[in-house]
Amino acid sequence: MLDAVPAVDRLYRSCRAGSTAVVRITGEKTGAVMVVDAFTGGRARTLSRSALHAEDHQVHRRSGYVALRERDFVAELLHTTLDEHVGHQDHAALHSVWAHEDWRRGGYARLTWDYEDIGLPCEQALRRAGCGAELFPPAVSGYGFALRFRRAAEQPLCPALAIPRNKDGDWEPWSCDVERGHGSPHHNLEMQYFWADDDAPALCGAWVKVATGARLGSCSLPAGHPPGEGHRDQLLEYLLGSPVARGRSGGS
Repeated sequence: MLDAVPAVDRLYRSCRAGSTAVVRITGEKTGAVMVVDAFTGGRARTLSRSALHAEDHQVHRRSGYVALRERDFVAELLHTTLDEHVGHQDHAALHSVWAHEDWRRGGYARLTWDYEDIGLPCEQALRRAGCGAELFPPAVSGYGFALRFRRAAEQPLCPALAIPRNKDGDWEPWSCDVERGHGSPHHNLEMQYFWADDDAPALCGAWVKVATGARLGSCSLPAGHPPGEGHRDQLLEYLLGSPVARGRSGGS
C-alpha cells in the first residue's frame, strides 16, 4: 500500500552498513527530492531520485535508501526511546503499533507499562519526529495504555479511529477528519466513510483462571468494577451453562 501514498511524506531507510538513518520526503523537484531526518525533522538536504528504492526483502543493497513503512518507523522510534529510558532491551514495554501509511492520519501505539513510567518519553519522541501524541483510551482494555499519534499539523482534528474488531497485519486505521468536539458520526473524508461512536463500556480485560484444567479467560465485567465482585469470564459461563471459578487478582 506504499504505492498509494504520495511521494511527499514517504519514509526511506539508509542501506549503508551501520547506518540507522531514516529520512522523510518533504518536497520534489526534477530528478531529486528534498528530505529531512525523520527522527528529528532536521538535517534538510536533497537526494537523487535514483537513490530511492522500493521495499524488497529479496534484494540486499549497500547504498541508497529503501522504502520504510510508517508503523515500522514508529515502532523503531519507540523501541529506541524505551531502551534508553529503561536502560536495557528486555522490558517488552511496546506491545504493538498500528499506523496508516499516510502519516497525516497516523495511528496508535499500545504499551504494556503504566503511563506514569514511560508515557512522557514516548510522547516526546513522537513530537520530535513531527507527530502530535495523546492518550487513546479506546484502544486499551486492562493493563497499560495507548498513544494516538498523527502528523502535528493534523493534531487539532478529532482523534477518533475506526478500529475493527478483528485486525489483520495489513489493517490501516481510518481516522476522523473532522474538528474536535464535532457531533456524530465521525467522518473519513478521503474514503467518504462514516462511523458512529462505540458507546459500549470498556471491559476490565484482566486474565483470570477459570475452571480446573480449562484455559485462561479474560474478565468481561466493565473496567473499574468493584474488587469485591471478582473477575468473571461471562462468555465461558455462557458456554458451560454454569458459573466458573472466579479470581480476584489479574495479570498480564
